[in-house]
Amino acid sequence: MYMNKFLIFSALFLASCGTTKILKPTPVATSAPTDIQSEYLYSSTLYAADDGGPNANIAVLLPMNGSSKDVGNNIKTSIETAFLRKPKQNIRVSFYDLSGEKSDRNAAIRDVINTNPDIIIGPLFADDANTLRDAKPSKTPVISFTSDINALGNNVITMNLIPTQSIESIIKQMQTDGAKNVLILAPDDKSGKLMASTASKIASAYDIQINGLFYYKSGNSDSIKDTSMRASMYNARSSANTRAREVLSDILNKEILDGATRSNLVRQLEKISRTETLGKLPYDAILFLGNGEDTKTIISFLRYYGVGNRDAAIYGTTLWHGSDIASDFTLAGAKYATLPPISDNFINLYNMMGGKDPDYLAAFGYDAANLALGMLYTDKSNDAYLFDPSGYAGTTGIFRIQPSGQSERALRIMELNGDGTVKESKSAPTNFITQIYSINTSDLRDVPERELVTRGVNPGDYIKIPENLRYKSAYRTKTIGANYVSDEPEVLEPAPIQIYASDEKETVSNDEFKPVKIESVSRKYIDSVEILE
Repeated sequence: MYMNKFLIFSALFLASCGTTKILKPTPVATSAPTDIQSEYLYSSTLYAADDGGPNANIAVLLPMNGSSKDVGNNIKTSIETAFLRKPKQNIRVSFYDLSGEKSDRNAAIRDVINTNPDIIIGPLFADDANTLRDAKPSKTPVISFTSDINALGNNVITMNLIPTQSIESIIKQMQTDGAKNVLILAPDDKSGKLMASTASKIASAYDIQINGLFYYKSGNSDSIKDTSMRASMYNARSSANTRAREVLSDILNKEILDGATRSNLVRQLEKISRTETLGKLPYDAILFLGNGEDTKTIISFLRYYGVGNRDAAIYGTTLWHGSDIASDFTLAGAKYATLPPISDNFINLYNMMGGKDPDYLAAFGYDAANLALGMLYTDKSNDAYLFDPSGYAGTTGIFRIQPSGQSERALRIMELNGDGTVKESKSAPTNFITQIYSINTSDLRDVPERELVTRGVNPGDYIKIPENLRYKSAYRTKTIGANYVSDEPEVLEPAPIQIYASDEKETVSNDEFKPVKIESVSRKYIDSVEILE
C-alpha cells in the first residue's frame, strides 16, 4: 500500500538562513480576481453539445484505492461534479488510479504520459509529483495537490495551501495584537522542524523576539509533558514560590510584628500559597505549530505547571482546522489562521453528487477542474493564464499561482470562543491589488531548539517584607533559573559595594568571616561582588 508520507497542509520546505526583510506592499494586480466558477462553468456559449472549442484530453491521477482512497475519491467526486455540470462532447476526462506500490504508480504515470494529455490534474503526493515532473513533456501543464514546493516546477503547479502562508498570517496577527516575545512549540519531525524554521524567520521579520523554541514528539504524552515543564519554567518558578513562602512564614513565626504588618504578610502568604509557581514568564505569546490534538494536550500540561491565559496569548495555524480544539473553554481568545469557508453553492453541488459535505481538498479539486477548463478556452498562453497576477476567486476564496508553481491563498483569522464555537476575527483579503505575503521563505534550513531566554525569577521581587528585615541574611533571596542567551557578551557596570549594619541580635560564627591579618588580604570575592582596584 502506498502510505501518505506527507500530511495534508504539512510543511515540506527548507528553513531559513539569511537576513529576512519584509517587502514593502506594492500593487501587484490590476483587476479583481476572475471567478472561475461562473466564468467557465455557467457560460452557455462555452457549454453546448459541441461548442467548437478544442478537442481536449484531460488526465486525472489520484489514489482511488489503498490507505489514501478516501482523499482521492473525494477529489475525484469534485472533479466529476465540475465536468458533469455542463458536459462537453469535445473534452475527454480520464481517471487513473495512482495507488499501490511505487512501481505500480510509476507504471500508471507512464500510461498517462503515453496518452499525450493536454492537461493533467493530480497527483496528490509529492513523490508522484516528482516522478511525473521528470517524466512528462515540459510543455504539459500539471495541476497537482501536493504541498511540497520541491515537487513543483517544469509546468507542475499546486492547488494546495502552502503552510508558510498560514505562519505568516498568524504572526502578522500576533504583531497586530502587540505580542513582543514568543515561545514556539513544534513537533519533533521533519515537517515540524521546517515549520519552526519558517516561523523563526517570519517572526524576526515582524520584529517579534523568539524567547524559546522547543520540539516535542507528536502524540507522545511523556514528551509533551517534559516539553511543557521546560516551557513553563516550572522548576525555577516552583522553587521561587517555595522560597517566598518560607520567607513569609519565617518572619511570621520568628519576628515581633505589629498588627497591620502581620496582617499584610498573612495576606501575601495566602495569595502565594494558592499556586505552586511564582514569577513572570519571558514570553507573552505561544505559537503552536502542531495539530489541534497536540495543542490541547500541551495546553493541559502548561496549565498544570502554572501557565494560563493570563500569562501568554495562544496562536495556531491551519493545522487546528478540523480539530475539536474549540471545545476547550480555557482556550477562549486563542487565534489561528485558516482558509475562508467553502462556498455554499459548491457544498450543495457536492452534496448532491457525493452525499456528504466536501472538505478543502475536494474544493481544491473543483477549482482545479475549472482552472483546466479556463486554460483550454482562454486566448492567453498557458503561462499568462495560469500566472495571472489578479488571481482567481474559487470555492475557498481567492488564490493565484506563482511562476514557481506555488499557490498563494488568502487566509482569515479565527478566534476560539471557549464554548465549542469559533468566530472570524479578521476576514480574508478579497483581491491581490496589495500583496498579501511579504516574506521570501527560500534558502531555509532547520533551526535547533532554543532554551528560554530569561532573567530568571527572584522571589524577593514578588513579596514585600518590612524594611527593617529586608537585609537580614535569613530573609534574603536569589534569582533562580536565569538563562541569558546573546550573540554578544552582556556588559555590566560594576556594582557598588554596600556594607549594611548587622542586626544586633545576629552573631557571625562562620569561619570565613573571622578577622585576618591585613597583609594576608588579596583580591578576593566577597558575597559574589569583586573588589575593583
